Parts: sequence; structure tokens; C-alpha cells
Amino acid sequence: MPDYSQAKQPSVSYTPLRLEDYDISPTHGFLPSEPPLKRLPDPYYAPWEEIMDRFNQYLLAHHIRRLVRKMPVLSTDRLATQAEYRRAFSILSFMAHAYVWGRNGAVSEPASEFLPASIAVPWVATAEFLQLNPVVCCAGVCHWNWQILDPDADDIMDIDNLGTIHTFSGSLDESWFYLVTTAIEAKCARGLNAILAAVEAVEEDNMEKVTHSLHQIAYSLGEANVILERMYERCDPYVFYWKIREFLAGWENMEEAGLPYGVLYEGVDDTDRFSLDNWQSLLRRFRKYAGGSAAQTPLLQAFDIALGIKHFPTGEKQTRPVVVEARNRLSREHGVSQPPAVNSYLVRMRNYMPGGHRRFLEDLAATCRIREYVLLTCSDSLLHMETGDDPRVRLRQAYNMCVDLMKTFRDKHLMIVTRYIISPAKHGPMVPQRVSVPETSKIMPPSAYIQAMNKHMAKSQQDAGGGGRLGGDSLPADPTMYPQTNLAASKQAEPPKCPAHSHFASNGRSKSMSPQAVVQAQDKGRLARTLDDHAVARGTGGTDAIQFLKQVRNETVQSRI
Repeated sequence: MPDYSQAKQPSVSYTPLRLEDYDISPTHGFLPSEPPLKRLPDPYYAPWEEIMDRFNQYLLAHHIRRLVRKMPVLSTDRLATQAEYRRAFSILSFMAHAYVWGRNGAVSEPASEFLPASIAVPWVATAEFLQLNPVVCCAGVCHWNWQILDPDADDIMDIDNLGTIHTFSGSLDESWFYLVTTAIEAKCARGLNAILAAVEAVEEDNMEKVTHSLHQIAYSLGEANVILERMYERCDPYVFYWKIREFLAGWENMEEAGLPYGVLYEGVDDTDRFSLDNWQSLLRRFRKYAGGSAAQTPLLQAFDIALGIKHFPTGEKQTRPVVVEARNRLSREHGVSQPPAVNSYLVRMRNYMPGGHRRFLEDLAATCRIREYVLLTCSDSLLHMETGDDPRVRLRQAYNMCVDLMKTFRDKHLMIVTRYIISPAKHGPMVPQRVSVPETSKIMPPSAYIQAMNKHMAKSQQDAGGGGRLGGDSLPADPTMYPQTNLAASKQAEPPKCPAHSHFASNGRSKSMSPQAVVQAQDKGRLARTLDDHAVARGTGGTDAIQFLKQVRNETVQSRI
């Protein structure tokens, strides 16, 4: 067995990493150790909190823009703790995205390209303190937006014991969407501790400890897979795509949604004088940020770094050398793998993480050599052995188990994106058409109309069978909760075409908009819109979601030893 400790570069000194040094909780991972604040204690910030007290009602009534414009520009100097800065950043994020994407009641009103100083100035200040971009991100809606329901529960961080503090829509679906991520972060704290234990064991050349740590990482990844699969329980794809997703979008690659230049943060980027003749100087001050994305959680990137899973620029096909070649190269290069070209999108997403978490990823990448250790430890004869008592075989099995679970997680994520973004975008909102009462009974006698409608409805119910929601509060027979979501029932979700209705429509007597007209009006300048077969479905981060996720998944598979 090669002496890994002799293979390392002697000039590199190892200093053990501590999670606490990076604002990471040993018990809650990238979540704060204590539940986030539900309210800022200083009454100076009452103008913010008063809007958040009735945030969903104001958004529903289209009052957000008016209220934000009336709000004073508050200083962040009176925020005293890290928890208060997080609370301020989170609620300002909700108000800002409600302002930009909230349409103030008019379907045709465009998204706002200007963010008032009352939000922009303190939002940028809190973001600079926390060292992340001022835009809705995973930290703002998932890491700092949860509460414990029962403090005496056996597992206080179980997903069924968590609730959100704020949502845009006020829906259970949106809360559940955030809480799935929150619960995964909490459960994977065990995995973060195991990563550091494995890094230390590699430095000690303690194979048994490395293997044990890899099993702990695998356990965390297994729990993450179980929680991710629960997304379907209480978050409906139709509700997410058409009612929630738009508020999570940023202002990068959003030309089709009405933000070709991004957003101007008033009071921050327009303080200098500029000439109206030189309008390009003004456009350069607009900011472009990606929206909330799963790529913004440091958790998955930490697991990638720990397992040595490399991601390359999107669209570029890379193949890893066979294991024997990789091991021989590592031996020549003293056990230190040379960094390849990285996926620029994943690197950029670190700017949407708090500064401490970003530095943790950087320092972990500089010290972690778990994959290299496994490669150098396993000889050629052991590479094809799936079972055996040799500790080197068990080490390799433990490593591959972690890689397989990462691949499984990414498969599940890909399925969720397909179901929650691609399918709704391709099939449209399926807006039901109202059956209008005719202006005159001369078109068809009321009795004939009623008979025709009853006959059609009876046939529709017979064709539909027993699908849909079960009685009471039971979960649906399948993971869907709305007929629009059940793609197999798409024809059943179409407007009824009974004889009476067709007759009214042909005579031009109905005052209702056609479903096509409603869809076209809703699609104009919106992120949530119907896409044709050739259109690219972008995630809230602004990327081609399917291409990116497939490549990341495939690169994970190639990391097996």
C-alpha cells in the first residue's frame, strides 16, 4: 500500500478546519444554530415590519408598490447582531421582489426596472455586511426563514416540525418548497462534520477512520434523498410554476420577462450625475443578478469538493481518465490533483452565499484530498472487487456509495425540475373557460340548455373516474393535487365543449375571454409562461436548467472509482 503521507507536498502544512470559524453550526449545518428572528426588536424598523405583518394581504391587494414608495429610507446602523442583519436582509428581499415582480393589479403592467431607495439602500447595506448579493437567494428564503413548531419535539429540526416565517403567496405549497431545503440542510450537518473528520483522517493516513467518515457522509446523503422526494407531498407543480416561481426570479437573462437591462437600485447606483444624452452610462448602472437557485446552497458544493467531483463549463464534454491513469498521475504529482477548468455558473453562485460559507468552500477545496487518498490506496487488483475483507475494498465501496447517492440526489432534482418547470411550461396554465349565461333565451330554451349541460357533466364525471383528491384532508391518490398537474388528465382539464356552450360561442354572445386569450395576456412579459417545443426553459437562476442539471449529474457518475 502506498504511503500517502509521503506522497503529499512537504511545503503544504495542514491546519484542521472548524465549522464555527465559518459561521457554520455543528448541529444545524449552514442554518443558524438558533431559529431566525421573527421580528426586529428595535422599533426604528417598524415601517419594515408593519408591511411584513400583512405582506400577503398587501401583495394580494396590489398595494406593495405604493407602500414601498411611501416607506422612509432607514439606516442599517441600528442593526446590532448577525441575526438582525439576516432578518433585515430576508424581509427586504421579500419586499424587493414583490415590488419588482408584483404587477400592481394590471396584467399588462411590466416588471419594474427601478427599485426605490427605501428598499435598495438598506438592502445593499445588509448584503454587504453579510457578504452576498442583494437579491432573493437560498439563504434569504430557506436558511434564515424558518421556525420551530414544537420546541419539545424529539427531533426539533424534522421537516414536520418546521414552519416558514414569510412567503410571497401565503400558500402551503410555497412553505413546503422552502422547508424541504431547510430540512435537508439541517439533516446534513452530520455530513459536514464527517467531511472534516475524513479530511483529518486522510492527513493521519487512518484508513479505518476515512471509511467510517464516508459512511457518515453516505448516511446524510441518504437522508437528503428521502427529504427531497417528499417535495411532491405538499408542493403542487401547477401552483409553483404559475403562482410562486416568478417571485423567486432575479434580473439576469430576463429580457423576455421584461427586464432587458436588469434593475436600477435607486439611491445606490444613480447618485452621480449623468447626462441624458449619454443614456448608455445610465444603463451600465443597472444590476443583473440570478434569482434563487438550489446551486446557491453551499451544501452540495461542499459534498462535491469532499468527493472530488469536478464540474466543467456547461456545454463542454469532459471525460475523466481511467482510474489507473488517474492514480499514476497523482503519484507523479505527489498526490495533489491539478484543478481543471471549473463550471463558471457554480463558482458565480458562491457570490449568493454568506461570506463565511463561501470561504469554507474555498478552504475545504485547498485541503481536502479524500478522492486522491482512495485512488492512491487501491491497487489495480482491487479496482474490480465489489466485496471482500480487504479494508481498501471497503474504503472504495464507501466512497462509491457516496458518489452514487449524490447521483441519485441529482436524478431526483432533475425530475423535480422537469415536473415543476418543464411540464407546466409546455402544457400551459389550462385556464378553464367560464360558461356565460346567454343574453337572450332565443338561442336555446333554458330547459334544453340545462339538459345539455347536465348530460355533458355526467359524461365528464364518468370519464374522469375516481381521480383527483381523496375525501377530507387525505393526500391525493398520486403526488398531484390539481387537475392541471395531472398530465394524463390534461384533456379532462380542458373547458367543456357541450352543445350549448359551442352554440353560444359560435353566435358571439359570450363575454368571457377565450382560454387562448387569457394565456396570451398572462404570458406577455412574464417569467411563468407557456413555452413551445423549441424554447429554452430557464431556471430562476437564469440558466438552461435541463442542460446544466444533466451535465452536473453525468459528471457525478464519472467520479466513481
